[in-house]
Amino acid sequence: MDDTKIFKLKDIIERLHEGESAASVKADFAEEFGSIAAEELAAAERTLMESGSVTVDQVMKLCDVHAAVFGDSIDAIHGTGKVNETPGHPAFVFIKENEGLLTFLDGPFKTAVEAYHADTGNAGKIELLSALKELSTLDRHYSRKENLLFPYMEKGGITAPPKVMWGVDDEIRSLWKQLIAQLETNGTVLEADLALLEEQVRSMIDKENNILMPMLEGVMDSDAWITVARDSAEIGYAFSGGIEGASPSDATSWYRWNATISGKLDDQGGTHTDGEIVLPSGHMNTEELTWMLNSLPGDITFVGADDRVRYFSEGSDRVFPRTRTIVGRQVAHCHPPKSLAVVEALVADFKAGRKESESFWIQKGGAFILIRYFAVRNDKGEYLGVVESTEEISALRSLEGEKRL
Repeated sequence: MDDTKIFKLKDIIERLHEGESAASVKADFAEEFGSIAAEELAAAERTLMESGSVTVDQVMKLCDVHAAVFGDSIDAIHGTGKVNETPGHPAFVFIKENEGLLTFLDGPFKTAVEAYHADTGNAGKIELLSALKELSTLDRHYSRKENLLFPYMEKGGITAPPKVMWGVDDEIRSLWKQLIAQLETNGTVLEADLALLEEQVRSMIDKENNILMPMLEGVMDSDAWITVARDSAEIGYAFSGGIEGASPSDATSWYRWNATISGKLDDQGGTHTDGEIVLPSGHMNTEELTWMLNSLPGDITFVGADDRVRYFSEGSDRVFPRTRTIVGRQVAHCHPPKSLAVVEALVADFKAGRKESESFWIQKGGAFILIRYFAVRNDKGEYLGVVESTEEISALRSLEGEKRL
């Protein structure tokens, strides 16, 4: 990649962040560059953030301006980086979900908003509440992007765009949660908030189709797509039902066929060996250890001293989605920007010996989720990593008296 070109592009982006109008910047950009690869735009954004010139929050606030300035000049949009068009392929499904989402926004969602404004009674409120809850299933689409696609971008050195996009995803999530809560409590929402939600959702569709997908072309190979296809069902799909080639069954069929012919079909959750693992207090083989850990209540995740995810259990009742693409991923990239500072501070305290454990708890619907972190040290007190334990404990909180053997 031409460093001089990146430096010039960086200067143009800085002008945007300093408040110069998009129209004047766009004119200079067109004269200087003509067209640009999506990877070059990502490199310029990354250079800005790594140099401290701008923050992730600033990029989030201006990413729509960036898209307006650069969007129609990106080579990949004009065909040089076409996403896979094979029915059932994860990229195909992802794009088709966005098509289904647009159909929903232009149809049922628009109708519900109009009904709410026209009917001051209960019917309009109920219809809008139902539409907002259906829109919230978009969380599955965003979660697949964040947990399955972002890790490959990060491994390919593309770190800034995932941070920015995840931050915007969380803003969208917060907005629909706020609107749902307002309707359920006082029955009213602001028209401006509804318009903002729809605007942000539509803007994210453009970013995913025109910026995210071309970037993936350079970091995803066939094995990576098979891994994404395998783990996608764990998180789920949204707005693709009934779209030819994009339904969950289409996605499953694509995975099974391609994983079979490549010898990567995984029906049993992985390949087990019978190698004996000898521990100070006993021994077991790999299969026994795997399923013992998977039988424990809740989830266990281990992050090594290098701050990379090393292992997570795969029990039947997981609290949060975990996919195998996170193994080897920097733990900082596994959390949304809004919680990153807390995670980094906690790990720093563990490493410095200021803390040995920390607990958090959240309520999600009728569930009460306990999240605990423990520093892992050897017999010399040297830091080896951190283990996270997550468990839904609402049933335990109601226990009284005794139940003996």
